Amino acid sequence: MLNKLAYIWYQTTDMDRTVEFYQKVLGLKLLFKREDWSEFDIDGQRLAFSKVDTHPENNDSFRPGVSFLAQPIEQMIADLSRKGVQFTDELKVYPYGKLASFRDPDGNTLGLYEPPPLKEG
Repeated sequence: MLNKLAYIWYQTTDMDRTVEFYQKVLGLKLLFKREDWSEFDIDGQRLAFSKVDTHPENNDSFRPGVSFLAQPIEQMIADLSRKGVQFTDELKVYPYGKLASFRDPDGNTLGLYEPPPLKEG
């Protein structure tokens, strides 16, 4: 069952500007920055930003979201699908983890996140 938030995320059209604001103006600790995804640590909670190309006024899906930690994510997708949840995309795999997204009854974006395996060494 879902019992822990993995991260809260927002979308941005300008990753550099966003990272500078949250790091330098708000003083948050930057965990990492990529061209398409960045994360900050707020006392153990992650705040993430994904890069989008269109401005919010022109993008219906430009809204914040919450992702739940799901390990293993494939099992959670199967469990939620059996309960009638319709996922908005196929499972996506990135170097920073696996992602799946869906919406609640009001259209709010929710997601599942499985971090990559820890590297030994």
